[in-house]
Amino acid sequence: MRQLPDRTLASGGGLVERRALREDEILTSEEARHLLKIGRTKLWDLTKKNMIPAYRVGEGRTSGLRYKRSELLRWLDNNKI
Repeated sequence: MRQLPDRTLASGGGLVERRALREDEILTSEEARHLLKIGRTKLWDLTKKNMIPAYRVGEGRTSGLRYKRSELLRWLDNNKI
């Protein structure tokens, strides 16, 4: 995943928070695993049990899964101990 600075210059000369731009960024399974710092089996288990929201891209069982960064971060916040 490409790393970008936290702040970028807006056309008007002001600074725009990078966080707002990537809030609804769509992540692949690999990127979601890296964000959550979990393995492939754990990510699949959480997805299969509908504990974290996922979206199918394509048709059939072998279609790819995608995750929204904001939803994964919300899930983390809701499951803190």
